[in-house]
Amino acid sequence: MSEFQQGLLIAAIGMGLVFTIIIFLWGLMALMMRMTSRENPGVGAETEDEQPETEKLPAIPPKDHTLRAIAAAVAVRLAIEKTKPRQDLRQQDGVSEALTPWQTLHRNRQIEHKRRRG
Repeated sequence: MSEFQQGLLIAAIGMGLVFTIIIFLWGLMALMMRMTSRENPGVGAETEDEQPETEKLPAIPPKDHTLRAIAAAVAVRLAIEKTKPRQDLRQQDGVSEALTPWQTLHRNRQIEHKRRRG
């Protein structure tokens, strides 16, 4: 037997062992799933018309619908307000003071830094 044939034989044995172990583990996992599963397939199979009790929602009175609608509207309004840019705290009566040169310098540096980062 040549070295090439010996190498092919070793590779074939190794690949065979790998696939055998994978199939064994697959079967072992399937067995464990069957043993530990809480569902019993075939026993009490539900028809398409029946729905499990967990999917049925209780009837909500109309008053609760309006309360939920109001709560949703308030949540949306708060989210919109949160995304708006904040106004300068020094702004009074619709007139804002000018920025100092120091603030202008640092704000320009921040803008340039963001542009460089991409």
